[in-house]
Amino acid sequence: MIKFFRKIRQKLIVENRFNKYLLYAFGEIILVVIGILIALQVNNWNQRRLEKDEMHSYYNKLNEEVEEQILVLQKLIESESSLVKKQKRTLQILASKNQDSIPELLENIGSLATAWTNNLSYETFDEFLQQGLLIKVEKKELKQSLLQLRDGLIFLERGDAYVDNQYNTLIEPFFAKHINYSKAALPIYREDFVIGGPQTDFNFLFESMELWNVATLKLETTQGNLRTLKTLLTLLEKLKKQFHEEMH
Repeated sequence: MIKFFRKIRQKLIVENRFNKYLLYAFGEIILVVIGILIALQVNNWNQRRLEKDEMHSYYNKLNEEVEEQILVLQKLIESESSLVKKQKRTLQILASKNQDSIPELLENIGSLATAWTNNLSYETFDEFLQQGLLIKVEKKELKQSLLQLRDGLIFLERGDAYVDNQYNTLIEPFFAKHINYSKAALPIYREDFVIGGPQTDFNFLFESMELWNVATLKLETTQGNLRTLKTLLTLLEKLKKQFHEEMH
């Protein structure tokens, strides 16, 4: 093909048809430019197709991760709800100062010294963010949900740090001084302890402003974490539907 065009150019020069030669050369340039533009368009189309395939692959993996984490969150919510009930019951018994409720108090007060953190794992989502793929999400609603998930996980991580700090600086020091933990721990922990030691002074506990505030602050923290978990669960269920729409 190149030889064919070269022969035409040479013939025009030999015949001294310079004007036609210029016109022909211009047309040849236009053809080359058009060819380059077509090649670029095809390359861009292939690139977009590869990016779309990559996004759909991530959506599929993210959906699997979301489905797994929904089950994890449901269990966490169940556990936190149980702690809220026990912590509320602890405060009710302390408020009543009923000596006959001491056995029940022992069954519930250990919930104050339970620092369960969430420790959620979102490896695929973390990878998705690190790859800078969030900016490539086309649907506004899906992108907004993913941003909310990112912010929600950051908030939850900070909440875990607060739970640990509250336990280490406020709750454990009080229990260490005033409560026989081997008898007051939740049953799931107590079975591994050696039961014995000094008796807890419940008359002191019923009148302790410090314990009342410790219990109230712990309840506030647990309820806050429970609300966050429920909000995150609602978001994950929404994301599950959005991923399904993207993949079908």
